[in-house]
Amino acid sequence: MQPRRTSKYLDPSEAAYLELLIGDRDPESKKIGLQRLSKLYRQGLRHRDPERIAIHLMGLLHHEEPKVKRWALNALALIGDQQNVRAVVEAIQRNRNDPDILAAGVSALCALLPVDQARQELERADLPLAGATLLAAVQHSGHFQSELRIARVRIDYADTPELRLAGILVGLDKAPEHLFSLNVANYDAIGELNSHPDPIVAQYSVWATYENPSLTLKNLRLPLHDVDAKPPNVRKYVYQLAVKNVQTAQDNYDFLVLGSEDPSAEARAGLATGLRGVYFDGLEALVMDWLNDEDADRVKQRLLEHMARNADNCSAYAQPALRAYEAADAGSLTRARLEAAARNTSLYTAMKRIEYNAEGQDLFRMEKQSSTRASGVTERAAAAKVLIITALPKENAAVRATLDEMSSLGKDNDSNLYCVGTFVKGADRREIILASAGVGKANAATVTTNALRSFPTIDHIVMVGIAGGCPNPESADEDVHLGDIVYSSNAGIIEYDYVKETREGRKTRSSLQRPSARLLQAGSQLATRELMSERPWEATLSHAIIKLGDKFARPPAESDVLHAGGKPVPRSTSKSNVLPRVLGGAIGTADTLLKHDTTRDQLHESFNIRAVEMEASGLQNAAWSHGKDVFVVRGICDYCDEHKNDIWQNYSALVAAAYTRALVEEMPIEWFKR
Repeated sequence: MQPRRTSKYLDPSEAAYLELLIGDRDPESKKIGLQRLSKLYRQGLRHRDPERIAIHLMGLLHHEEPKVKRWALNALALIGDQQNVRAVVEAIQRNRNDPDILAAGVSALCALLPVDQARQELERADLPLAGATLLAAVQHSGHFQSELRIARVRIDYADTPELRLAGILVGLDKAPEHLFSLNVANYDAIGELNSHPDPIVAQYSVWATYENPSLTLKNLRLPLHDVDAKPPNVRKYVYQLAVKNVQTAQDNYDFLVLGSEDPSAEARAGLATGLRGVYFDGLEALVMDWLNDEDADRVKQRLLEHMARNADNCSAYAQPALRAYEAADAGSLTRARLEAAARNTSLYTAMKRIEYNAEGQDLFRMEKQSSTRASGVTERAAAAKVLIITALPKENAAVRATLDEMSSLGKDNDSNLYCVGTFVKGADRREIILASAGVGKANAATVTTNALRSFPTIDHIVMVGIAGGCPNPESADEDVHLGDIVYSSNAGIIEYDYVKETREGRKTRSSLQRPSARLLQAGSQLATRELMSERPWEATLSHAIIKLGDKFARPPAESDVLHAGGKPVPRSTSKSNVLPRVLGGAIGTADTLLKHDTTRDQLHESFNIRAVEMEASGLQNAAWSHGKDVFVVRGICDYCDEHKNDIWQNYSALVAAAYTRALVEEMPIEWFKR
């Protein structure tokens, strides 16, 4: 990662809260988490596992909400390194028509690259180093200071993207003095921007005044009695500015009362957020009354944060905060938020005592909820059209990590134990059946046969998990690396141990077993989207890594080494990113654990096999007897040679699972109708 001036790390409870925020499915939670992470990084705090967070941030660059993409780029500028550059460049290309996301991308690019390389990338992207591009380029880096010193942002003439970015530079205290005019200091000019007709320019001017430690309400030059005429996104920052420190908050107490009654929940949430670290005698009267009257949950949550953090200063805060903690589910965002706020107070110990004492109650609650859900499990299973088969527990865990809902289910006269899972995408729900087969063709065939008998509505069968790769270092486009995804294309499935042996030698008798035509169509659609720089599996992968933790994170790049003749093989550097590539190709299958590079290379040469595994033909045979088709998705975890090990297995299982979710979501929802 980039060299840092400090080694201070985020408190574990704060880090856990941030990860829950960023991993939450609500875009507003994601944005708040990204904003908070960025601010803590600017203050000198660091996450203990920045590479894992950076992977998740790259996934968020494909999020549908523009603010999430923009803040993911801002966070990546602070937490990332050169391995993330490709993802940033592609984000710039995809979002050239959105000036805010484009600026965040330029800022991240210049933060992650040395100055000469950054300049080259900007030229390659046809982004002249002037105007908004220049202002964005210096936001998180020390580059281009000489160009910035002679630049001027004329308030009356500059376009809105330039004015927005100028406000950000002032807030970050990175603007050269007299950025707006040789005759006007920045702290005077910033007051003019809050009356600009563009609401975002006005918002950034207030934000800059709040963020810059040298600026106060006086610099904003906005009479408080005129604040109610401003839009909510401006009012929320004015309220935060009014509580920038204890003295300012005390001086503006009456204004805080008005803020607590603001008709906009967004504006009230801004004030409640600003109060998080502020307390003075008498403030509790306002906060307690406000909490009782507040009807917006997000505002209540911010007020409870204030109360949890300041419980040692005000005993009246303790009970409401503890009641909210006790009412929340274990592992919930609410509990994580309150724990992070209370981590340096005596209230934190009380929260942990509640967590410990309530274990029995929590188990009862979980059992009760499970019983309630169970009544609908059979109906959900009956709606499932996709059967996912895994061989190993790590593969099964990886698929479960991508599910939004899951329940266990058994069937009479069936030895399998199933997971009934759901992928939720907007208003659409896609139910799947997940089963674990164990290793080998026979196990896969048995489990698949039982599943198809128990769930006759199944139309599509997908084998998901890890496999050995057949690399081709002579062709960068076809070279398979560890962590890549290989799916069964038109080249089909080859049962390479089904042979005829004569004096002339062994000859494979397997006929080509083609994968599901309909799933090939879905895979083709994903390939088309990838050409348009859309890779929906990356966001799923990032979210699942956060859910499962370090043991499923991507291993270090230096552990991906291909050997030939006992020596490392030089390979193309085109794959310098930390996200998986997706390749279609033939899948070789046999009841043989392959650790022989000569055999591997022969399979690649004879059948153009890209991945080798042990279950697909058993799955195929069982499916054929029921008139069903199959599809295979494999994450590459080794190179089928003597250097085979387990280092990449967890991550490779997870990339296959993430791609499988994208594949299922690409299937028309009509395929899931009864």
